[in-house]
Amino acid sequence: MARTIKQAKELIESLIPLQENGDVFPCPRCGHNRMDKKLARNALSRRADVYICSACGTEEAILDMLGKEPLPLNQWAMVLGFDSEDEEENT
Repeated sequence: MARTIKQAKELIESLIPLQENGDVFPCPRCGHNRMDKKLARNALSRRADVYICSACGTEEAILDMLGKEPLPLNQWAMVLGFDSEDEEENT
């Protein structure tokens, strides 16, 4: 079952304390291993209180500049990964 935008945001933002603690994970938006170990070298998302890779940060900024819709939070790689794990457990 797909999460609502609110549920997705809560899940995504649960990552920030771990990021601030120095833990390095794949980018929660794209899922690629592009996150820099130095948190400040990554981008702070415009959509959720969490760090994303620089490439995703640039994409968010370009979409905003062009007036395009952002990638919905429930379509971020981190959320889709959790949702697919939940589906596997239920089968």
